[in-house]
Amino acid sequence: MMKKFLVSAVLLSLSSAAMADLSDSCKTYFEKVDKLVESLPKDAATKQQTDMMKQNLEAGKKQVAAMSSSDQETGCKQGLEALKQLESLYPALK
Repeated sequence: MMKKFLVSAVLLSLSSAAMADLSDSCKTYFEKVDKLVESLPKDAATKQQTDMMKQNLEAGKKQVAAMSSSDQETGCKQGLEALKQLESLYPALK
């Protein structure tokens, strides 16, 4: 459980957008991160942390949406690569 929180925190810190204004790579990246956050346990002990992660993710989406398309592509491709590496280390995240 804590591994998922740590992984999510790392992913959210990499997040730096509204989906309509995102490049294809960023849409894919944020869909995967959204799915990961939604897979976190839903109990009272983790609710506050999960809610904070969701808020940070939404703020990150807005920040990325404000970037140029080429900067979005560069950043989100790096994020997707980081996700692939995490998934290879923690297959349960897939």
